[in-house]
Amino acid sequence: MLTFIALNTLITFSISILWFFSPLKITLGKILFKQHYTDPLEFEDKLVTINPTLGQIAGCWTCFTFWTSLLIGVVLTFLFSYPIFYPVIAFFTSPGICYIGYSLIRRLNR
Repeated sequence: MLTFIALNTLITFSISILWFFSPLKITLGKILFKQHYTDPLEFEDKLVTINPTLGQIAGCWTCFTFWTSLLIGVVLTFLFSYPIFYPVIAFFTSPGICYIGYSLIRRLNR
């Protein structure tokens, strides 16, 4: 179980770092909406106007890591035949660990 949580946390944290600290949102805005964005917040605003729930998830670190950890947990469960309750455990543990990493990164960037 510890291996599952560690793997889920690493994958979730990596995806979250890419989503929030890289120009991925700007690139997706160019591809999906055929518009040039200079700021990731512009992409989030456009996403909120199209789908408010998806826009909220895409702009909130905690929301994004919760749902990403659940999705990754489900994929890992079916890929490696873990018990079915493992994604629920990952849903509650991985986001907290990812938030600790996020707060450390923010402190280093000050």
